Amino acid sequence: MYNQAKKCALVTGADRGLGLSLARDLAKAGWQVYAGRILSEYTLLDDLHKDYLNLIPVWLDVSKPADICLIRDRIAQDVGYLDLLVSNAALMGGNGAAELGGVNPIDFDAMELSFRINSLAAPLLVDILFPLLEKGNMKRLFFTSSEISSIKLMHRTGDMRYAMTKAALNLGVRMLHNSLRPLGYTFRLYQPGWMKRVQPDGTRSESGNVDPDDSARVALSLILEERPDEDRLILIDRFGHELAF
Repeated sequence: MYNQAKKCALVTGADRGLGLSLARDLAKAGWQVYAGRILSEYTLLDDLHKDYLNLIPVWLDVSKPADICLIRDRIAQDVGYLDLLVSNAALMGGNGAAELGGVNPIDFDAMELSFRINSLAAPLLVDILFPLLEKGNMKRLFFTSSEISSIKLMHRTGDMRYAMTKAALNLGVRMLHNSLRPLGYTFRLYQPGWMKRVQPDGTRSESGNVDPDDSARVALSLILEERPDEDRLILIDRFGHELAF
C-alpha cells in the first residue's frame, strides 16, 4: 500500500523562477516533489536535490504528450498518486514590443509554440495525469497566470503573444473548474507579479520588482490553505487581491 501521509506534487517549469522556489518550499514542507525541467544550462534543481532528496528533477516538455506520459508512469511507479499539480511552465521569450503594423512584427510561429506551452499544456496535463490525481487526497490544481491575461484590464498594444496565451489559459482553467469542481477538485489561479529573472548561477536580474522566493511563499500559502468559497474560481495576486479576468 502507498503511504498517502506524504503529499505528492508535480511542478512544471521548475528550472528557475517561481517554479524552482515553489518546488523547493514544497520539498522543505515534506512533500515528494517532481520538478519539471527543460533548460539544459540550468543546474539549480540538481543543487537543490543534494539538500532535498524528496525533490526529484525530471525532464518535462509540457508541449509534448509523450513527455507527460513518461512522468505519469514514473509517478505511478514511485508513489501511485498525485495530490497537487502546479502548471507553471511558460514561454515568455521574444520581443514584448511586437505589435501589428509596428516596427517589430509579430512572430506567429513563436505565438503557436507559446499557445502549446502556455495554454494547451494545462488541460493536457490534467487529462493525462487524471488517474493519479483521482487517487490523491488533496485534488488541488494550481495554475500560474498573469495580470496581462485580463481582457477587462488590457490596455496594451504590444506583447500580444503572451497576453493571448494567458487569456486562453484562464478560459481553459474555467472549463476545467466547471468539470472537476463537482468531483472535489479545488483550483488556484495565481498572478505572481513581475518577477526578477533567475540566472543559471542563481543571481537575479535587474529587471522585475518581485523576487521569486517572495512570490512562492504566497503561492505556497494559497496551496496549503482552504478557501471558504472554493466553488468560485478567482484570479488572485500576491497581495491577496482578486483580479478581473
